[in-house]
Amino acid sequence: MIADAGGSIVLGVVVAAVIYVVVLWLALAFYVMRDAHRRSSSPTFHMAARVLGLLPPFLGPLVYLVLRPPRTLEEERTLALEAQALLEPPTDGVMSRPCPTCGREIEQEFIVCPYCRTQFARRCINCDRSLRLGWSLCPYCATEVGAPSLTRTPR
Repeated sequence: MIADAGGSIVLGVVVAAVIYVVVLWLALAFYVMRDAHRRSSSPTFHMAARVLGLLPPFLGPLVYLVLRPPRTLEEERTLALEAQALLEPPTDGVMSRPCPTCGREIEQEFIVCPYCRTQFARRCINCDRSLRLGWSLCPYCATEVGAPSLTRTPR
């Protein structure tokens, strides 16, 4: 009877160990399949991950960890958005445009490029509004505009 009780204890331990190993194997297979869906949208890659997760027990997930893409789809989207944000010029609420001569970004209201000193406009001596270089009359206050000047005249 003692030998029979010892055999049943050993059998119970073996059954528990087998159940533990099978549950661990299925959990690893589930992890591999879920991770494959997070890292790729390719159905072929998903099928290969299922095969690697299930068929060679415990070796397949190790092979998958070596072969899987380094980043998840969410990380790829985040990196793409960050790269796009870095490539776009900063907008501080100030409208800008490229200088026609040197190509650098300057503010929309500038009358002279601060980099290459190209003059785009001049100021009216009466209302101080920006005028194009070819105008001889201010369209805002009807003041005759004399010779173009680069500096603002104080009132």
